[in-house]
Amino acid sequence: MLLKTKRLYEFGSYSLDAVERVLLRDGQPVILPPKDLETLLVMVERAGHIVEKEELLEKVWPGVFVEEGNLARHIFNLRQVLGDTPDGRKYIETIPKRGYRFVAAVHEDQEPAAAHPAVPQTSEPAPPAVPAPLVQKRNFWLWPITLSVLAAAGILIGRHFWPPRNAPPQKAMLAVLPFVNFSGDAHEDYFADGLTEEMIAQLGQLQPSQLGVIARTSTVRYKGTKETAAQIARELGVGYLLEGSVRRGGDRVRVTAQLIQGAEQTHLWAETYERPLTDVLSIQREIAEKITHSLSIQLLSAATSVSANPHLNLESYDRYLLGLHALGEGTRESETRAIQYFQEAIAKDPKDARLYAALAGAYDAVTPYYSPPAEVMPKAKQAALRAVELDPNLASAHVRLGYVRLFFDWDWSAAELEYRRALEINPSLPEAQLGYANYLGTLGRFDEALSRVQQAYLLDPLALESREEALWIYYFSGRMPETVEQARKTIELEPAASLPYAILAMAYAQMGQRAETLGAAENAVRLADRPSVMATTAAALARIGQKHAAKQLLSKALEQAKERYVCRFLVADAYVELGDTEKALESLEQGFLERST
Repeated sequence: MLLKTKRLYEFGSYSLDAVERVLLRDGQPVILPPKDLETLLVMVERAGHIVEKEELLEKVWPGVFVEEGNLARHIFNLRQVLGDTPDGRKYIETIPKRGYRFVAAVHEDQEPAAAHPAVPQTSEPAPPAVPAPLVQKRNFWLWPITLSVLAAAGILIGRHFWPPRNAPPQKAMLAVLPFVNFSGDAHEDYFADGLTEEMIAQLGQLQPSQLGVIARTSTVRYKGTKETAAQIARELGVGYLLEGSVRRGGDRVRVTAQLIQGAEQTHLWAETYERPLTDVLSIQREIAEKITHSLSIQLLSAATSVSANPHLNLESYDRYLLGLHALGEGTRESETRAIQYFQEAIAKDPKDARLYAALAGAYDAVTPYYSPPAEVMPKAKQAALRAVELDPNLASAHVRLGYVRLFFDWDWSAAELEYRRALEINPSLPEAQLGYANYLGTLGRFDEALSRVQQAYLLDPLALESREEALWIYYFSGRMPETVEQARKTIELEPAASLPYAILAMAYAQMGQRAETLGAAENAVRLADRPSVMATTAAALARIGQKHAAKQLLSKALEQAKERYVCRFLVADAYVELGDTEKALESLEQGFLERST
């Protein structure tokens, strides 16, 4: 009978079987993608010591070139799954510019594991049956089957977003990867990017009860990636990927698309369309029908958006795609260009509801950074109302109008109606889930609000802006430890973001943790890219008694506010912490007049 040594590593409530490649938490299997588990095993075997990034890359991906960002994503996934050590630390510590260190105490246990003989040699009694826990381990390590089922069910592998017990079957999850521009002209990227975004919007509305679609803000990170389909599917928590290319020449367009089953990297179908450019929307529809047929999903027969197949005005459509591309750049200049592009598109085709919804979104985008809501939101409201009037079944139009109702009109019931209607049409829109979460949080229904936040994370797992917006919901819910945890996760996703550090400082200040507040505030100030971040950080500093530093920072924020928008409610909060009631009331009044959000 052959024996092999079983190596068990125990830490906290976890047990890692290095031979069977199984991780257990309190005796229950924890599903991890293979590369996540390989990374964890290397870290655990070197517990207490720094593991250089180069060593990790070589051991987990031997002989293969892998970008450092890929490793960072796997570390991020592991931190999400493992949570905190019993003493409140993360299990994996980042060593700047070097690598990582597994900080928890690890107990290693080696023992021989019995293996059944191939042919009995004696008449001795049969060996005892393998204990039930070991049987469970082996059953859970059927990776090809397990990953396929989990991915098709839409579970986000490697994160803390598991469905409740006895939950109904989950919908299939799909990610549309950025279409590749094969025109030979980099200036044509906007057309490929626009086609990607349009495919996501159209697929999200086809059969929302059975098909979920990941948002573009998460999939755009894979533009030009060298990662395999299986890696991307695991990281996004999807079962299927749609990838393709587009070549535009003169008045014709050539679109190639293929549907891939992620875990097994199986091509389900591939198709090439070469048509007049005016048929591009029909091509999108045909691709969508191919997908739903391949996944055995029946298309909706009612409540279909009237914008799905309008007569295509090429000049208008081109301006529309240019606007979407500019909006995605996220700068003041690009957002101004986006507004201009959408206005030009409307002038050429004033009956297309998508153009008005996009214009409203562009106006929404400038309010937190550059312009007071009172100046911009009336324009957003006008555009959103027109979009809903032209197409009552366009989900994005209801999202934009919901935003106006909530943050400008302060009409809670009207906001709820718009967000609920958007979710009925397309629950795959993360901005609909997050907008409804904002509405619920405004009414103090934080349990429901945070449930919607988790849905938004599922649909847009890598989006910084969504996570930043959700941090305010966590903070105002009064759940400071959870706010700290979510802020840390956001920082892991984007270390250069300033707002998560500012909210982290606020949460630490509320908890009375002075040293932690100072550390977070220092990072927030170092990275601050807008005056509202400075005002938030000033309030945190003032709360822990650093009033001189808080006053200096608030003065700097108000100086920048001469050119950029600052939320006056945040300024008022800083004055409250400084004990200046008169200026706090003045700021509140100004915030009321500006409709600060």
